Amino acid sequence: MRISDYLAMTKDTMSAYNRMCEPVLLKYDIPQVSFDILMFLENNPEFCTAQEISEVRGIKKNLVSVHVEKLVRASLLRRGTVSGDRRKISLAVTEKARPIIEAGLAAQQKFYERLTAGISEEDWAVYKRMNEHLAKNVREVLKEQD
Repeated sequence: MRISDYLAMTKDTMSAYNRMCEPVLLKYDIPQVSFDILMFLENNPEFCTAQEISEVRGIKKNLVSVHVEKLVRASLLRRGTVSGDRRKISLAVTEKARPIIEAGLAAQQKFYERLTAGISEEDWAVYKRMNEHLAKNVREVLKEQD
């Protein structure tokens, strides 16, 4: 596989994911970025600050800031403090966001099932190991560039 093929597949994967989430966005009248923030917080509770959302999920800081503010105003997120560092603001999904989260988790599961259809458990295990190794290599390249 050429690097351009890999990059195109990554882009297509994100496009397919976004398309499969569209019914949730329409039903709850929520923008994709706001949805991504809610789902990221639900799926990654260890990353609970706007900075972590931006860095780990790869959403621009200004977009995270704008959408977090809208989500807080809509009572879908609440702010708190990070234990050990009161200067940092933690974010948490509220009970009001549960219907969106549940619909989002169902969409993610459906996407996962479509993505892995026809792939044996053995092949999937190999793919996961390869991806872990690729991710490790990418992190090393990024460290070298700092």
